Amino acid sequence: MITVKAFEKGLICKGFQFQVGKTYEIPKDKIYEYGFDASAHCDLSETIEYYPVITENEYALVDIHVIDTTEDKVVGDRITILKKLETLDELIKYDKTGYWCYKYAEITSDPKIIKQLENAVIEKDETGELCYRFAENIKGADIKRLQNEVINKDPNGQLCYKFARDVECADIELLESSVIEKDKIGVWCHAFAEWVSGSHINRLQDAIVQKDQTGEWCYQFARDIEEADIKQLENEVIRKDQTGEWCYWFAEDVPGANISKLQQAVIEKDQTGEWILKFASNIPGADAKLLCKVFTVRTLDLLISSADALRDLLERT
Repeated sequence: MITVKAFEKGLICKGFQFQVGKTYEIPKDKIYEYGFDASAHCDLSETIEYYPVITENEYALVDIHVIDTTEDKVVGDRITILKKLETLDELIKYDKTGYWCYKYAEITSDPKIIKQLENAVIEKDETGELCYRFAENIKGADIKRLQNEVINKDPNGQLCYKFARDVECADIELLESSVIEKDKIGVWCHAFAEWVSGSHINRLQDAIVQKDQTGEWCYQFARDIEEADIKQLENEVIRKDQTGEWCYWFAEDVPGANISKLQQAVIEKDQTGEWILKFASNIPGADAKLLCKVFTVRTLDLLISSADALRDLLERT
């Protein structure tokens, strides 16, 4: 198998020095002891866990006779050192994910090298995660270019939110629009409103109302966002909530909630009695007497229904 391998300086691995052009063999029971191991997918990024300090490493293209394989490493009983990888172009070629390039950019201050590594990360990064991290952590990174890559690659809005939150000079309005477009349920719209300075609360609340199917994110928006429209979100929670759970939490956690309105919604929606009982026990201003009565009736109905079902089953058997 042709792949790449990392070494300490001098092509040393586990105390043994290798040489380019030579082949080495060991008994199969010694393969882990002497370092006949390499990347499982010919990817320098897979070597970072084992050789994390890139400036202290050397790399080579090797031919290894594989005996054992893990997720990121192969181990063999015979290895040939084919070629030492010495130029940055060669090293970039054998980084499949862009992670090695990103880690190298963390430790260099050369603007030309940073630009070359940035180009490689943009080309290799499929999800946008490394583009976001490059923009956040690498001095001299092209923020606008990396931001556009994140917007194009981010599948659900999470990275656009993180970029807006963490990267200085990010275009907040553009990233907010991308989050609203990509977020399917409202989770990242909520996070954007809570943590990104300069976000448009009304716009994000409208997006939450449209996307949230259960009432959970309308409740969380009302609970966490100071400028939220509590009345609108309360109505949406009552409309969307199927079990009474989010109506209960709204009443417990949101200042200014309409307790009597939410209580009635819980009574109508909760078929098990769980949220009715919690409402009676925990919500100041709740009509505990009415709720306990409803809970008792609902519990008896469930018991009767269960008894009828059991009797029918026994009669059939």
